[in-house]
Amino acid sequence: MNKQHTPPSSPTATPAGPLTLEEVQTAFATLADQYPPLLSLTQAAELAHYTPGSLKKLVSQDRFPASAIRARPLRFWRDRFTLEVFNGATSPRRSAKPFKEQPKATPSVRTESTTR
Repeated sequence: MNKQHTPPSSPTATPAGPLTLEEVQTAFATLADQYPPLLSLTQAAELAHYTPGSLKKLVSQDRFPASAIRARPLRFWRDRFTLEVFNGATSPRRSAKPFKEQPKATPSVRTESTTR
């Protein structure tokens, strides 16, 4: 018998909607020694489950404008970064015009010319 799990409908259930700053700060209250307010590239990648190279590429695509400090070394504001990751940082490409498929042109018939 295959039963699906239904989440409990109690006040402690996960709230719907975007993550708030207070929720992020509460979550990191006990992890402040492992994840300080200013994260290194390695710490941010570990937190978001990215590789450091992938995270650097996403920063170069401006996916984390509010949290990334573009300097050497690359740093991230922990709370802002968590909000952008969990609330879905928008990509400049996604905010652009949606892709519209071009109508397919009918194939043209090639005619051979008799002159060379």
